[in-house]
Amino acid sequence: MGLGFHTSKISCVGRLDAKGMGRMADRLRKAAGVMLALVLALFGVAEAQDHSPVVLGMTAGFSGPTRSMAVELYRGALACLESRSVLSAPGLRKVVLQAADDGYEPGPAIENTVRFLTRDKALALFSQLGTPTVSRVLPVLRAYADQGARLFFPVTGLEASRTAPYVRYVYNLRASYRQEIDALVGAFVARGATRVAICHQADAFGRSGWDGARRALSRRNLPLCGEATFARIATVADDMAAQAKVLSACNPQAILLVGPAPACAAAIRDFRQAGLDAAIGVVSFAGGELLLRQLAAEGARLGVDLEHDVLFSQVVPDWRDDTLPAAHDYRQALADLGDRQPPPGGWDTPASQAGSSVGFEGYLNARLFLAVLDAMADPDDRQGLDAAAAAIDQIDIGIGRPVTLTGPNHQALDMVYLNTAKDGRLVPLTASLAVAETED
Repeated sequence: MGLGFHTSKISCVGRLDAKGMGRMADRLRKAAGVMLALVLALFGVAEAQDHSPVVLGMTAGFSGPTRSMAVELYRGALACLESRSVLSAPGLRKVVLQAADDGYEPGPAIENTVRFLTRDKALALFSQLGTPTVSRVLPVLRAYADQGARLFFPVTGLEASRTAPYVRYVYNLRASYRQEIDALVGAFVARGATRVAICHQADAFGRSGWDGARRALSRRNLPLCGEATFARIATVADDMAAQAKVLSACNPQAILLVGPAPACAAAIRDFRQAGLDAAIGVVSFAGGELLLRQLAAEGARLGVDLEHDVLFSQVVPDWRDDTLPAAHDYRQALADLGDRQPPPGGWDTPASQAGSSVGFEGYLNARLFLAVLDAMADPDDRQGLDAAAAAIDQIDIGIGRPVTLTGPNHQALDMVYLNTAKDGRLVPLTASLAVAETED
């Protein structure tokens, strides 16, 4: 026998009458509809992915002694990210700044960081605020290194974020605390000071400042004539008379202050009340204008001038300088932002506030990150962040000098800008910039 095909049975199974043809047509139409829906759904998902926002995770002390600084930093960064020029830029993905409060405490900062990297799928960590918190987050970055975890532009002059083993996970905009303090010490010595003391926060931030002071003085063959400390939680209401007494013992001609605005305001007030007439140098973490507001309030209460002979180091240029395109853009972006999208705890000051050095730093942080984002081949892939950062080489962000992220310390700026105070405003000490060399 042959293969034994029973064609009649096959024909019977395959034959469709009119009703069968109708049923088959219905099935085909339904199947086609399902396929079309799937295609459209998949296309829609792809479109949504192509246009979904990029998330940046920012943990900062929106409560506690650094609240004013955190709010201003957030305001400046948000103003850049929400500016008309950015939102209208063709092909640039929208960036969402997701902020969380850590109270200027390491524990919550670590928790926020892990959540940003895991649950929230943030592309990068951004503008984390403070040495005590950033220093504890650095090991977290190394733990999540295989997932591409990177921190862009933390607001700290910490050396650990600029040296091995953690520098590979961090990109800095600002100068270091060593550079700031070197510039301050240089200015004091130029005025003839030989007895320089320090009063600093009793933590990693303060120790970083202390180390910078010892190095800066040692290079000039000078000792540190005295030192005092205060708690990280110190506020303007704290009594700094004990610290004033300790420092008075060496009769300093200049005093370095390393702390946030509330503690620095309390220290300056009580130093002057104790008769210490030394020049006082304050690093950028005191917030410039934020400290001036507190000094004005305390001075008015006591009927004294507390801004006299105080020198402020800043890590960004004057935000009121009309010759700088970025300064003009910052002020315009602030006006456009208004009171939209408040940070944790809301806005402390009205949208009419002109600006601040801290806010300008936040703005520049965001402006530079947008350049990194623009250089990414795939903005959804953290693994491409290093290559994009490496492309930031001598680019113009509107501050009068090019910036680069390819150096060994991953630091864009080495500039320190010295200011005095007059009538509640920061005033550049000279028209030139104070430049301090970067150290290993």
